[in-house]
Amino acid sequence: MRHFLNRRRSVRKPSGSIGRGNVIEHVERLESRAVLTAENALMLPPPIASSGVVDAVDASPFAIASTTVIQPVAAARLRLTMPTQVRAGAPTSMTVVALDAVGRLVPSFNGSATVSSSDGAASLPLIEVSFKNGRASFAVTFATAGPQTVTVTSLADAALTATASTSVTAPPTLGSFLVLMPRRVDVGRPVNVTIVAVDAALRPIPRFSGAAMLTSSDVAATLPASVNFVNGRAVARVTFSTPGSQSLTVRGGAAGDIVATAATEVVATPVATAFAFLLPKAVAVGVPVNVSIVAVDAQGRPVPSFSGTATLASSDTAATLPSAVRFVGGRAFVRVTFATLGEQLLTVTSGPSSGGGISGTAKTQVGEVVTQRIRSLPAARP
Repeated sequence: MRHFLNRRRSVRKPSGSIGRGNVIEHVERLESRAVLTAENALMLPPPIASSGVVDAVDASPFAIASTTVIQPVAAARLRLTMPTQVRAGAPTSMTVVALDAVGRLVPSFNGSATVSSSDGAASLPLIEVSFKNGRASFAVTFATAGPQTVTVTSLADAALTATASTSVTAPPTLGSFLVLMPRRVDVGRPVNVTIVAVDAALRPIPRFSGAAMLTSSDVAATLPASVNFVNGRAVARVTFSTPGSQSLTVRGGAAGDIVATAATEVVATPVATAFAFLLPKAVAVGVPVNVSIVAVDAQGRPVPSFSGTATLASSDTAATLPSAVRFVGGRAFVRVTFATLGEQLLTVTSGPSSGGGISGTAKTQVGEVVTQRIRSLPAARP
């Protein structure tokens, strides 16, 4: 065709025929365009390079693509896992997974399943458990001791099941109480008494709940009639009122036959009967001195519980001292300046609100301030 095109272009128009030559030239141009158009239509597209799964089959204007379609992995079975031994009454966590024929996890499995158990009294999920990414978790609370099983059954068209077994131990039973309180308490001072529920081997029972009755050998004691246990423990606030050895008894259990007792020594609150002074035996006249006053009992022991006010006086009428002092924790501190030489007395007496009639006296020797002047000696002559 290109040869024909070149041949046509080589035709010369005859001389002397201008009009005819123009016509011929116009026709040749039309023929050239037609030939070029036909030539372009017959040209084949370049071959397509292979990329991925699409390959050029041949040099034709059509290409065929191929790919491999992978069938989704189907779950072939379920596997249930749980502890080999559990305790009755305690929730037990369990997990079930969907596996394929070779035991691999199937993340695409998102169905649901029912849960059943050989323990007819067990607490099971109220609704079907749902799988997410091939897994499902739930809790079962067994109620019957002994060998027990749990079965999970999927709700798919082709039901899948899984069963696991465990040994259920009976919950610990109440055997006694541990009563924990100080060995020594003061009369009238409240103390906290802790009561722990234990089994026959004296092991705490954290899940014990219930109530117990309280009594005391001290009929004048203040204590609650009963206590309620939370997580196996109860706390009672008791105030004993009678000195001597006293006991606290706890009685509980379904039949009220579980009894425990603890004893303590109740000590009478010390009573202040006098005041003791911490005063120097000798002081200088006109020089302030710190004085400590302590409330003591009949045996001369400090009484920290004493509080209140007391009046202060001195045989030195010219002395400078406060007229009253306040006791905190059984002690009072004052600052006294004696002004008269000789033996002087310091007396403190409690008022009615502080026991009334309690007093104490101390004495000291007030002397002059001695100033010694050292005179330097003249230097020895050589």
